[in-house]
Amino acid sequence: MTKMNNTNNGNTKYLVTGAAGFLGGAICRQLIERGDNVRAFVLKNDPAMKFVPEAAEICEGDLTDMESLSRFFQVDEGTETVVIHCASVVTVNPGFNQTVMNVNVGGTMNIIDQCLAHPECKKLVYVSSTGAIPERPKGQPIREVDHFDDSVLRDCYSQSKALATQAVLDAVHERGLNACVVHPSGIMGPEDYAVGETTSTMIKIINGEMPAGIDGSFNLCDVRDLADGTIRAAEKGRSGECYILGNREVRFRDFARMVAEEAGIKPMRMFLSLGMANLMGRMMEKQAKRKGTKPLMTSFSVYNLARNNCFDSTKAMQELGYRTRSYQETMHDEIQWLIETGKVKAPAVRAAAMESVPAHA
Repeated sequence: MTKMNNTNNGNTKYLVTGAAGFLGGAICRQLIERGDNVRAFVLKNDPAMKFVPEAAEICEGDLTDMESLSRFFQVDEGTETVVIHCASVVTVNPGFNQTVMNVNVGGTMNIIDQCLAHPECKKLVYVSSTGAIPERPKGQPIREVDHFDDSVLRDCYSQSKALATQAVLDAVHERGLNACVVHPSGIMGPEDYAVGETTSTMIKIINGEMPAGIDGSFNLCDVRDLADGTIRAAEKGRSGECYILGNREVRFRDFARMVAEEAGIKPMRMFLSLGMANLMGRMMEKQAKRKGTKPLMTSFSVYNLARNNCFDSTKAMQELGYRTRSYQETMHDEIQWLIETGKVKAPAVRAAAMESVPAHA
C-alpha cells in the first residue's frame, strides 16, 4: 500500500474518538507514524485504553457528556484541530436499543455542536457505516447516497448510523460545518484486541469449532486500509460528500478456504443453504429466549450473509486515492497476529498436537 506523506505543519492536532477501538486505534497508529499530534478520546476506565498508542494524548470522557467533550476539544492557542469521529456502540441485535441511539445519534450531534463552537476546528470526518446506505437488489452495486432514511433499514445500529450521518450532512448544509463522511464495510485484520465478529469467526474456523458455514457472502476490509482511507478523507474529502470504503464481495466458502490455506488446516466442507440457515437461526433464537441465553446464530446474522454486499468504492478511489490489499494478505497478517498473541496455535504446533493423540482416542 502507498503511504501518504505527512502534511501537518506542526500546528494541527487530530482529535480521534473511539481511539480504543479496532479502527480508531489503527487510525491513531497511522497518524502517529506520520508524525502527527493525536488526542485520543476514550471512555473512563476502559480496559482497552492500554491498546491506544503511547504517543497519543489520552482524554477520558463520554460522547453524551458535554463537559468531557469540551475538555476534549480544548487546545492551546494557535493550534488547529481535525476531528475523526469513530466512536459508536455496535450491536448485532436488530431490536431497538436506546443506548445505541443515545451514543451514536446524540453523541454525534454533540460532536457537531463542539466542532461548530470551536473555530479552530477545521474539519470533521464522520465514520458511518455501509449499513446506513439503503440496500439495492442483488446484482446492482451499492453506491453513495446524499440522503439517509432510517425507516428503510432493518436494524437499530444501521438506523442510528443513518440518523447520525444525516445530522452531519444537515449541519454542513444548514450550519456551515466542514465535514465529510466515510462508510466502512466489514472490518478485519491484525490487532483486533476486542476480537470482533470476523476475528471470532476466523478463530473458530482455525480451531475447528465451526463444523459448517453458511452459503452467503460479505464485504470485508483490512483495518489498515480503512484507517488509511479515513485519514485520506480528512485531507482530501470534499465537504458534504460521502465515501464508501469497501472491498470486493467475498463468498463465505471462499473466505473459509482462504483461512484454511493461510492457517495450514483442512478446509471446511459443509455449508448450509441460506434457507436452512435462516430456519435454524429462528429456532436458535426461540430456544435462547426461553433459556435466557445468547443464540449461536440469528435470522439477522443470516440476512447479513444473504443481502447484497456489493459496495462500489470507485468514488473513494478516484477522489481520495483509497486502495485495498488482497484478502489473502490480510488473512496472512491477521493469522500471524493470532498466533503471536496465543489466540490460535501455529500450524506446526497443531500438527504435533494431533500426532500426539492416540489412534484409539
